[in-house]
Amino acid sequence: MQADLICVGNELLTGLIENSNAGFLARRLWSTGIPVRETAVVADDEKSIREALERALQESELVILTGGLGPTEDDLTREAVASIFGLELTIDRNWLERMEGFFRQRGIDMPHNNRKQAMVIEGSTLLENKRGTAPGAMLKRKGKIIVLLPGPPYEMQQIFEEQVLKEVVKQNEGLLATVKTLKCIGIGESMLEQKIKELGKWDLPPISYVARGYEVNLQIKGYGDQQEATAAVNQAEKKLRDALGDAIYGCDDETLAGVTATLLIKNNMTLALAESCSGGLLSDLITDIPGSSCFYCGGIVAYSSDAKINLLGVAPGLLEKEGDVSPAVAEAMAAGAKKIFNSHFAIGITGVAGPGSDAAGNPAGLVYIALEGPDKTEQKQLNLGGARKAIKERAAQIALDMIRKAISRG
Repeated sequence: MQADLICVGNELLTGLIENSNAGFLARRLWSTGIPVRETAVVADDEKSIREALERALQESELVILTGGLGPTEDDLTREAVASIFGLELTIDRNWLERMEGFFRQRGIDMPHNNRKQAMVIEGSTLLENKRGTAPGAMLKRKGKIIVLLPGPPYEMQQIFEEQVLKEVVKQNEGLLATVKTLKCIGIGESMLEQKIKELGKWDLPPISYVARGYEVNLQIKGYGDQQEATAAVNQAEKKLRDALGDAIYGCDDETLAGVTATLLIKNNMTLALAESCSGGLLSDLITDIPGSSCFYCGGIVAYSSDAKINLLGVAPGLLEKEGDVSPAVAEAMAAGAKKIFNSHFAIGITGVAGPGSDAAGNPAGLVYIALEGPDKTEQKQLNLGGARKAIKERAAQIALDMIRKAISRG
């Protein structure tokens, strides 16, 4: 099975809203072994939607449309899908009553045009929207699955995860039985492939390589009989873990921040942060993890020299001698945070995020990270490429990986 995505909305074509739905859906489908053949972005125009859907149905077994399910005249996705198959649109009384209750609870009379959102395509399955007034729909015709989802990501994602994904995977059974994604960090895609090839000629299920920032994901796909496919994937995972060691930090839906947090909690250890060029991004990643208050003491964003001196206790003479961007200052920042918050671990990050060199002539992408642990200090010098945001993101990832490895080593 392969999929086509059709994202509907004038706002996507003008760039007023970023098309994050396509990325989310592609990643989630890919995680189950279903590739996306093509993504189309079309205007709020019935003819354009219909033409895009007709093209997609010629090539793919699954077509997902997002957007165009609202109450206004230019929300035309339902109409376009119904017209292709010659199907009627009818009011779903249950959903209409639910919408009326939604507005009544807020002390608002429901606008008449909201009734449009209770229209369902003949023969389709209504997909409940717990976060909004526009339900989704799933329609099966001639071996094809057509899914309609609302445009707001917060609404679309929940419907897809809870009501669409399992059904799509079930329809794909017999072709793909098992999928496992191993997440690697600190090793490039080409080096990773070389190491895997060095394992020799043994039965290896198909593997896809996807580079994401400082990470590379390995998707192992097992096809055919469920038992045999699962055994093949498990065998491949064991061989890959033996060969790649701690370059593999997790699997499937795990994140580097989540894995690092789990290790800190499991070992009853605490963390403090002192950030300069990363601008608090590492703190943001950490506090996105539920339960981070169990291990995260706090962080300081010390961007200027004065902040490093006054907030973290970095010696003025050290800054004058070594410069703000230096291994010594990164270490002093980490030591300051560790002392202030009385934590087991502390990270200090300083560098040049770009796009140009700093006043001292240090090039963009030069970053120093220091990790103060219970027993010793570690440092890394990085020469990162990419835009300003990419440099900040990669520095934060590498800092997380330093913590992960330090705890794992014991």
